Amino acid sequence: MNEKTNDKLGQNNSMEQQENIDEKLRQEKGKDNKILDEDVLEKNECSGDEDISENNETSSEGDNLETIDSLKKELSENKDKLLRSLAESENTRKQIEKIRIETNKYGVQPLAREILNVVDNFNRALNLKDDNNEKGLEEGLNLIQKEILSILDKFNVKKIEALGEDFNANFHQAMFEKETNEFEDGKVCEIVQDGYTFHDRLLRPVLVGVAKKSNENNSDKNIEVDDNTENEEKN
Repeated sequence: MNEKTNDKLGQNNSMEQQENIDEKLRQEKGKDNKILDEDVLEKNECSGDEDISENNETSSEGDNLETIDSLKKELSENKDKLLRSLAESENTRKQIEKIRIETNKYGVQPLAREILNVVDNFNRALNLKDDNNEKGLEEGLNLIQKEILSILDKFNVKKIEALGEDFNANFHQAMFEKETNEFEDGKVCEIVQDGYTFHDRLLRPVLVGVAKKSNENNSDKNIEVDDNTENEEKN
């Protein structure tokens, strides 16, 4: 009986040992599976990060290419606009230069046309020259003079009125000083040659004589002073 009991105890111990071994194997296998799962998860996460990074890089490269293409297009448009502006500026400059040359060349044409009428009148007056027709010639010359002055006035060439005015170096050119009692000292007393202005510019100054006090007045004053001095001394 004791042997049977011992056999049962031995069987029970062996079964418990086997169960412990199986439990340990299950635990080890669970650990291995857990480690494998963690490795797979890490690999999946790394793979996902790499995919995201690759996608970001691809997207960034696409944006950069679009930006470069846009800048190239804008640069090309600005270059085209600049070339057009330069061409227009050059055409404008050439047109202005052409107008300037034509103005310098033909600008006096209206004045020349008016002067031709004066030349015609001179020819008519000369054809009337006769010993017995001096008065008619004089009248013709006066008419021509008036016509010339009218033409000058039409083109804003105006005569400077200087007689009796104060001497002005901006419009007058003094040729001499003249002793006179008709004008005050420093006044224009004689016109040697008329002067003219063109619009607001001096075309030609007036050649003038400038008045100064005569010596006769000065000598009379000196005589009066001497007489007064003698009278004072007598008194």
